Amino acid sequence: MEDVSIIFFLMALAIGITILHTFLKQAGRDEFAYLALVVGLAIGLIKILPLIKDLFAGVQEVFKLYD
Repeated sequence: MEDVSIIFFLMALAIGITILHTFLKQAGRDEFAYLALVVGLAIGLIKILPLIKDLFAGVQEVFKLYD
């Protein structure tokens, strides 16, 4: 069930960052707009990294790699 919640979290994060980026870009604050994108990307990656680690561990276990 957590896999579905992570998808919804990333969707909400992407929508929020897109809206924030658009508002900041329209206001002429390009530096802050790009900073918001970088921070959003970092948050998303931090949330995804444990899942990627589990994925690689599962693949390694299935194929019995590096015994």
